Amino acid sequence: MKRHRCFSAFYFFLTITALFIFSLVTSADSAAAAGPPDTAAASVSSGADESALLLTRTEGMATRSDRDTDQELRRSDLVLMQAIAENDAAAASTLLAPEFAWIDRDGRSRRKAELIGRLILLEAGPDTNVTIEHYGRIALIAGSHRLTPDDATALFVRVWVRQPAGWRLFLYQETTPADSSVTDARYSLPRADWQTCENPCRELPFKALSSDAQEIVASFMAGEKALFDRDAQTAGRILADDFLLVTPERAQPIDKTQRIAAMRTTSAAQANQPPTVVSMALWVFGNAAVMAADEVSSSGEKLRATRIWSRAVGQWQLAFSQQTLVQ
Repeated sequence: MKRHRCFSAFYFFLTITALFIFSLVTSADSAAAAGPPDTAAASVSSGADESALLLTRTEGMATRSDRDTDQELRRSDLVLMQAIAENDAAAASTLLAPEFAWIDRDGRSRRKAELIGRLILLEAGPDTNVTIEHYGRIALIAGSHRLTPDDATALFVRVWVRQPAGWRLFLYQETTPADSSVTDARYSLPRADWQTCENPCRELPFKALSSDAQEIVASFMAGEKALFDRDAQTAGRILADDFLLVTPERAQPIDKTQRIAAMRTTSAAQANQPPTVVSMALWVFGNAAVMAADEVSSSGEKLRATRIWSRAVGQWQLAFSQQTLVQ
């Protein structure tokens, strides 16, 4: 009787143990078959959160970088204007690029070496109607101010280039409306008297060496031919959306919409003949470039022109153009 009780207790113990082990194995198999959904969900959620956080940080860094770049540009421009006002050659020299040139309202071009000891020539009244545009390493500060000593109003552009050491002023150009007695440099001859447009529509006195320079020159010639042919569609592709044109004929800049509208509404007899390019220089800075040219109109008047090019939508587009009549 005692032995039977012992065996009963023993079998009872084995049964309970077996049931416990079976429940563990069943739970493990179910978990293995179903996988770890909570862990997987947590991993996906974590990855998404990290991606969103990385994107936010990247956008924030880009925004801060653009803001910092703009602030550095404004600070450099302010320091240079102060140096000019105070005739501080040392301070001005550090902010002028070695290639720096100033084109005054009469179309005279002076280099850095000629101006560093005569900064007073650059002095003008306070800038007004100021706009700032960035094109990669190139930035434009444009507006209007009054000149001394006759208080004449001039449209100006300061072309800054970002170098490893910071922003440096590359070119400074001023344009005043031409005197009414001066013949218009671009609209002086009736179309019947025009010659065929070889220069600048098909050829230029400039040898483009790099592929970027070749593309820019090709875009320039195509744009001038579009002007000659009154081809608004081609001109619309070459002009950037924020394009501005400053000429001696107008007191205010012309934007893309106005430029295209003028091409569409101007009659053949009133259309523009592009001036002939006498000499040209081109500097490419990544996705932006500065083009400088001396030009002569069909009536013999001389112009000094600066053009800013920007690579966008897979092609080089004209973003800015300013002309000053040489008097």
